[in-house]
Amino acid sequence: MSSSNGEPKLRIAIIGGGMGGLVLGLCLKKYAADTVHFDIYESAAELTEVGAGVGMSSRIWSIMRELDLEEELLTITGTRDRNGFPDFWLRKGDEKQPVDLLHFAQVHTFQRSILQQLLAKQLDAGDSIHFSKRLISYSEVSPTDPITLNFKDGTTATCDLVIGSDGIRSAVRRTMFSGLADEAESRGQREEAEKLRNMIDPIWSGEVAYRGLAPANTLSEELSAYVLAALPQILCGKNGNMVIYPVSGGKLITVLATKYTPGAGMVYDGLWSEPTTGEAVVKEFEGWDPRALGLIKAVQEPFAWALHAVRELPTYVKGRAALVGDAAHAMLPHQGAGVGQAFEDGYILATVLAHPSVTLANLPAALAVYDDVRRPFSQGVRKGSQRNGMNYQLRRMGWENVSAEDSRVGRYPRELLRVLGEEVGKQIEWLRSTSILGEREGVVERLAALSA
Repeated sequence: MSSSNGEPKLRIAIIGGGMGGLVLGLCLKKYAADTVHFDIYESAAELTEVGAGVGMSSRIWSIMRELDLEEELLTITGTRDRNGFPDFWLRKGDEKQPVDLLHFAQVHTFQRSILQQLLAKQLDAGDSIHFSKRLISYSEVSPTDPITLNFKDGTTATCDLVIGSDGIRSAVRRTMFSGLADEAESRGQREEAEKLRNMIDPIWSGEVAYRGLAPANTLSEELSAYVLAALPQILCGKNGNMVIYPVSGGKLITVLATKYTPGAGMVYDGLWSEPTTGEAVVKEFEGWDPRALGLIKAVQEPFAWALHAVRELPTYVKGRAALVGDAAHAMLPHQGAGVGQAFEDGYILATVLAHPSVTLANLPAALAVYDDVRRPFSQGVRKGSQRNGMNYQLRRMGWENVSAEDSRVGRYPRELLRVLGEEVGKQIEWLRSTSILGEREGVVERLAALSA
């Protein structure tokens, strides 16, 4: 509902115009167009999306269908198959002849930049997206006075609710947890204050990912045949893994090759992202399937990314501020679920804000419903992604006792292959068997109690 003078009941500031922020905007546009007003503040001068490819499981595809995006998404994938790729293979690939382990859930795959362009076009926010606005901090002085946003360029803005969709180095998270720490310290809880301050900065996983796109029309006849016969796939190996799949109707091949350094600390000594070369990446994966290495060499402008994650936060909300996406739960890419969890956050949060029972006065209680629903689930996915990375990189389930050399030449108990396949299958089962739509129904029921 709108206020008595026709004004929207809430003025929302979304910090960050990445895909998570755009989907949140699309959900608000669909479910709360007449009751809330939102502005998106983006630090870049224009919308840009880094990375190569992104996959969508059936859970996320159901949100796209709810937003009436299915037909356009099918068009940009170059397929009419509404279920996505029928087979996504898991193989042990650090041997010259890969070993099949299992195939699993159907997924849709996209080039990240093209997907973001589609989302931005559908949002059509116009003057509601403000560029070159890097948030430094926000201040909330009372439960009802406007929140003040402070930007790096010296300007300010106000809102009723600030949503941090500003990524792994989130300024919203920094302000939120600095405030929580200060409050704990004022109560004499110094250890708790220190723990809360440690939640602000992300930690390095010990992994570096090399990723990019290989144009299909530049591949040799042998590699083209390999693409048609063997992709999409995930290759497992000792202290490393690869994910390779087509995007843009097969015109481009996404390659993500991740290397784990045993014994690495929690701080990365170097640039988080920087250009590299295919030759340098191939050296990191010496002895792996030579066709996969050929695709790595074909990648144009590959980048190296030090994979960081956010610690397990005790809350995603404080007062009239909330975190979504990587700002709340940046995770490793080993379930292909990071972007999807950001979309789910936006879907549930928009459901909360659109509900007629939610007002400025009870907004913190409403945000607590979002936190109760999304935090346990997304943190479970975060833990599962870390565990699955260990599976892919042969660092658990008995594989920790197999050396890199023994793994490459096949000196390991065959039983470990079965154990690995079964474990990965169990780990990713949630992608196929659970539904975000059912969770939305529970949220609506809980929100009805706010007006009781």
